[in-house]
Amino acid sequence: MKRAFVLCAAVCLSAVFALNAGAGNPDVEFKIKVNKDGFSDSNGRLIDAPFHVKKGEFVRVTFLFDEKTSEVLRDLMRTAEEQRGFVHAFALHNGKEIVAETQELNLKNRQAILDFIAGDKGALSYKIYCTLMCFGMEHLHNLTIEVG
Repeated sequence: MKRAFVLCAAVCLSAVFALNAGAGNPDVEFKIKVNKDGFSDSNGRLIDAPFHVKKGEFVRVTFLFDEKTSEVLRDLMRTAEEQRGFVHAFALHNGKEIVAETQELNLKNRQAILDFIAGDKGALSYKIYCTLMCFGMEHLHNLTIEVG
């Protein structure tokens, strides 16, 4: 009986610690609008400088679909070969490997999230880029996060 109680307590505590470790509030969060023109801030200004975070911080990058609905719907009415593709998905790359990827970002799924621990595995910077052949892809490859 005592052994069962100790085991039960250990399982409950490990569940609590697991929830607190990654599912809680991030230390740093960036909300980024995404459209065919590139990555922009909440005021609609294109982002051209890297973001800076501290090593060990829990970072969340939230992507918000910002394409004009009328353009997306017009595109959907074209034949499949003529569609430009207003669908995006993003990868977080640490210079050696992809660390995290988002779900697709589109008219129906207007928000996608990347969560990671800054500097994990010794990374000093991260590059975020679109992984799909999409309209505006030439502008969706240059988002940088530096760890310092």
